[in-house]
Amino acid sequence: MEWINSFLSSKSSKSIINPEDECDPQACYDSFKEHWHQVCKLFNRVQQLPSHDDVLGVVNHLEQMATLLLYDIRRIDRLYMNQCSSQCLEYLFDEHILDKLYEWSTRSGRYINAIRCEQLKLYKMLVTHSRHILLLHETFVNPLIKLLCSMEEEVFSNEVENLLVDLINQLSALLMQNVEFIDLFFQEVKKVQSFIIFSLLIPFVHREDSIGMKARDALLLCMSLSKKNKRVAVYVADDSNFSILLITGLGGLYSALPNVLEDILVPDWHRFTPDDVNEIKGLLSFVTSLEFSNAVAQVAHPLIRKQLEELLFRGFLIPVLGPALLQIDIYEQVAATAYLDLILRTLTNTGLLHAMLQFLLEVDFDGDKLLDILVQRLRSENRQLCLVSIAMFESIVDLNCEDLMLELVFKHLQPCLHLMLSQRKMFLSFDPYCQSFEKFLTLTPKCCQIVEFTSHDNGQWYSLKNKQSLYGKYFAYLCDARNRIAQCQMACIAWNNLYTGEDYCDNSAGTSLERSSGYESLNCSSEDTKTEEYWEKSSNYQHKKQLLETPKITCIEQSGASAGPFLSILMEKLRNYLSNSFYINIHLTGLISRLAAYPQPVLRAYLLDHSLILQPNVPSIFERNISKRRSLGISPISSIFGRRPSQVDITIPVMLSDEVQFNNIYQKFNASQHVALCAVLLSEWLKELSALAQEHTVAHFANLLK
Repeated sequence: MEWINSFLSSKSSKSIINPEDECDPQACYDSFKEHWHQVCKLFNRVQQLPSHDDVLGVVNHLEQMATLLLYDIRRIDRLYMNQCSSQCLEYLFDEHILDKLYEWSTRSGRYINAIRCEQLKLYKMLVTHSRHILLLHETFVNPLIKLLCSMEEEVFSNEVENLLVDLINQLSALLMQNVEFIDLFFQEVKKVQSFIIFSLLIPFVHREDSIGMKARDALLLCMSLSKKNKRVAVYVADDSNFSILLITGLGGLYSALPNVLEDILVPDWHRFTPDDVNEIKGLLSFVTSLEFSNAVAQVAHPLIRKQLEELLFRGFLIPVLGPALLQIDIYEQVAATAYLDLILRTLTNTGLLHAMLQFLLEVDFDGDKLLDILVQRLRSENRQLCLVSIAMFESIVDLNCEDLMLELVFKHLQPCLHLMLSQRKMFLSFDPYCQSFEKFLTLTPKCCQIVEFTSHDNGQWYSLKNKQSLYGKYFAYLCDARNRIAQCQMACIAWNNLYTGEDYCDNSAGTSLERSSGYESLNCSSEDTKTEEYWEKSSNYQHKKQLLETPKITCIEQSGASAGPFLSILMEKLRNYLSNSFYINIHLTGLISRLAAYPQPVLRAYLLDHSLILQPNVPSIFERNISKRRSLGISPISSIFGRRPSQVDITIPVMLSDEVQFNNIYQKFNASQHVALCAVLLSEWLKELSALAQEHTVAHFANLLK
């Protein structure tokens, strides 16, 4: 192809008509015909294979014809005339020029790709500028189909690939507007029925260059076509290997990622940033493939979507991601957990998230659910593993998925076994004065208190002095809390259970909850259920009746009064506040605040209601039952700053041993500085919890007035 490009670039620009220039239409038409006559002479030479000069001549004439044709079409557009009034276009059809060009290209021997380039350019120009009228003409469609079919399962130069993908992209966009022409592109290739514009794109699925990007755009258009045309959907699901190639490629890209994140040397690193994605070897390719899979699931027909979900679960999550998460080496666990967090934050399609839900909740790994294994890693003494685990659970909590929250929190709180017996029928009463917010502010370390409490006849009120906190005045916390609570309420609107604690143990057989919302809590479209009958009959894929049979919680064990492993571990980490890394405390408090934004009464009361009396062995944010708690070794949060800094390192291990090993751009804190930072962080966090408590009260009464 280089010699053709060299030849064309050496031609004077004046020898080719500029389609923007004015030109006599009749002269244009006559010139178009003359160029074609010259091409025909070259076609009719007696030798069997064309020579070098023959190919150069044909290419030159075709370039001139394309320019003249483009000029004529644009002239018609400017005059708002019917496309068929283009004389050059009519001549192209009447003389079967495209068909004759294709037939000659098949006899061009080693020059076939050079001729294909010119054909692809000509078709792209016609499709781009002439639109759907061309698909009505057999003299256009037939040679186009022949050309596309001849290119299947062949290897081409980058130039041919680029032109081919560009043309298919244009055709796909054209078919989106004219679905009645889709059947034209179903052809029998090598005795197999093929949707030709789709099958030609499959080899480019995981290409990393600009050609791969354009091919994925075209594939997404084909996926959108599948929603409009059942034949396309069935072809993609049953007769192509697209979904298998997509998911196995995803697994291959994951396997090429680093097992250990050796280049990350900052103490506050907890998840992949956009810069990390661009800089870590192989990560951008993996994320690109993951995002493409997500986009396919968003726009494709339910048949394809169900297939993709099943393959993601059985072809990637179980055999690839599962073993990676269960590795023994701590640093490999850190990397795998960070990859899992990245996947959870990248996927937005409810169907693919449903596969993730099944992976976390149902798959058995040596007798344990994966979610339970990940919860226990919050206890890790390794700072990095603890950080990425907290960040991963932030992503899980942000999904607002009822099944996940039921497993982590609500199945433990709903029976109210964490409460003293006398409290179990009382805790549902909502405090209209929201005294808990004052209680939070009183827990602020004295060195950080900026709140005045003034006694009045109608109770207590507070005012903030004219001092800025690190994150702004208290009003900013109220605004943020209001938005977070409102967003969480909207996200939970499809949940099946309110989790009020009202049915806490009246039944001797245990607490019976309604079926959790499962798929619906992820706002999944109901149209997926329409495909079940098809999958039962499919010869290629024997799917389960449904990806996730929505679990029925028939009985919650009542053997103990703990608030559940997840919450207990968070409170345990909070109790060791000063011995945690400062960065762990930032994310730990952030995760608890995110949980406190949930509107369900049992969780809101546990985290934000200071009047509850809990069982002695149940940890809590607030100071209560002091004598019993001290006997169990439980320290109230208000006491951890009661000692002078010089006394702290005698009683509490202040810093994790590996924190000082990080590079010099991060400040290294001594014991006193660490305590001071943690005191300031605690002060700000208590304002945040106080604001959440207030805004929950406002939201509750606002809902009552609706």
